[in-house]
Amino acid sequence: MSATPPAGEARADQLVGRHRGLFSRTLLVSALTLASRVLGLVREVLAAMLFGDRSPLLDAFMTAFRIPNLMRRLFGEGALSTSLTTALTAEDHRNGEAAGRNLFGRVLRWTTWTLTGLSAAGMGLLLLLIPTLGSGWLGELDGAAAAAELTMVLLPFVVWICLAALAAGALNVRGHFFAPTAAPVAMNLIWLAGLLLLLALWPDAAPLAQVRILAWVVLVAGASQFILQWPALFRHGLLVWPGRGGEVASQQSAWGVVRQSLPLAIGAAVYQVNVMIDGLMAEALLPVGGPSAQYYANRIQQFPLALVAAAATSAVFPALKALVEVGRPAEMRALHDRTQLAVAFLALPASAGLFALGPEIATALFQHGRYGPEGTARIAAALSMSALALFPAGAVGLASRVYYAAGDFRTPVRISVAMLALNTALNYLFVALLGLDVEGLALGTALASWANLLLLLPGFTARLGLPASSPDLPRRYARQALCALGTGLVALAVARGLGGLFELPPGPRRAALALFPALIAAISAQFLLARWLGLEEWRELAERLARRRRS
Repeated sequence: MSATPPAGEARADQLVGRHRGLFSRTLLVSALTLASRVLGLVREVLAAMLFGDRSPLLDAFMTAFRIPNLMRRLFGEGALSTSLTTALTAEDHRNGEAAGRNLFGRVLRWTTWTLTGLSAAGMGLLLLLIPTLGSGWLGELDGAAAAAELTMVLLPFVVWICLAALAAGALNVRGHFFAPTAAPVAMNLIWLAGLLLLLALWPDAAPLAQVRILAWVVLVAGASQFILQWPALFRHGLLVWPGRGGEVASQQSAWGVVRQSLPLAIGAAVYQVNVMIDGLMAEALLPVGGPSAQYYANRIQQFPLALVAAAATSAVFPALKALVEVGRPAEMRALHDRTQLAVAFLALPASAGLFALGPEIATALFQHGRYGPEGTARIAAALSMSALALFPAGAVGLASRVYYAAGDFRTPVRISVAMLALNTALNYLFVALLGLDVEGLALGTALASWANLLLLLPGFTARLGLPASSPDLPRRYARQALCALGTGLVALAVARGLGGLFELPPGPRRAALALFPALIAAISAQFLLARWLGLEEWRELAERLARRRRS
């Protein structure tokens, strides 16, 4: 861990001072993430209504979107942004903000040209490939040709979304969280508007024409995420051309940042890579509708995951790196443990709720229009298993970033590579050998996520030399698990009990009428049990909220 230079005392205080008020920032990020996920969930419901649960073209669109979405997770939100955050924090601390600005400009320029070139090359190859898969360009395409065409349209999405993630990482380092978190809200609004127009104006159009229009809408939505961050970048002096205006030259090259991000590509987004593997194996091993069901189950699971884990990670990681730079390992360990407990406080009851209410959630959300009960039953089965991965998926993201902040990039990557192999083997075991459906893929990913977490945590003390965690940490986790179990049982009892009382046929209306009281009962049970068990996380949350009301 680097020591603070004698002349850099004031700079160190400034660096750490940017990241005070983490609770308020986490609330802001969580609220905007919640809005984005709600809109994202609504758009998935509309897509299911439009295309149904047995649409090869919807499966083709989902397959095509997985590729740029994976690249976004790997090199945008995952590796590139993590590498940039690490490098930019160090540059600001050691050489000042002018050098940091110059470094960001260089990375942005290098990434723009590189990704544009790669996307253009990929589009060219797909343009040549499409006629060999179907009847020809813009003709009546089969599933494989449609997936190839839609992938070609969506490849530039990678450029825009990676630039947006780089901008978000730079703004987070400078202590700005609003614009990066609000941009996905705007993206989902544009995507949602496109689906609403399709439903309102062209509901009976050919499905192939509809998915083509949708692909172009998604491309425009992706570009908006970067463009909407320009004002914030300009305010923080980050929207500059590198090397101009007498700025201090960065001691780190743009290629150095990118090169460092390459081994992080798997480690920083291992869960998303596993989800991608699930999608590809669903396409290969499951009957029609399997890829869509797997995708929708994952979208529902991402709702609480992004809310409680990604929000905490994005707000906390710059602070972790700042504490490393100024040589405060004990504070770093304490910040990690507090954040993980906060993630568990929200993720464990969310897991219990998803496991208990999977059938009601899937039916109420997706059993509309052309999407039938067979499809929602597959979503519910996958969702019950996906719920088991909520906490480890969030906890792995935070634990990996402790390693990255401390300068150890190899350990998380090595473990992640092993877990990718484990996930693939488990998927094949559960689906191909044991005959499970979509739920087999979700179970394999959940087990691999838990194994990943259990391998990462011991290295904090053994490899990084951080202080040991508090001895009462297992007790606090056990009480949280007990609280979550009670929450899940209450949700299950209310949902099944009310569902049997309604004189309605099984369907979305009956599911919705049972779901909402069950959710209210589960949330009430969570807070009552938290108070009864004396969870420190509940007391801290209540005290912080009370202080905010008074201020």
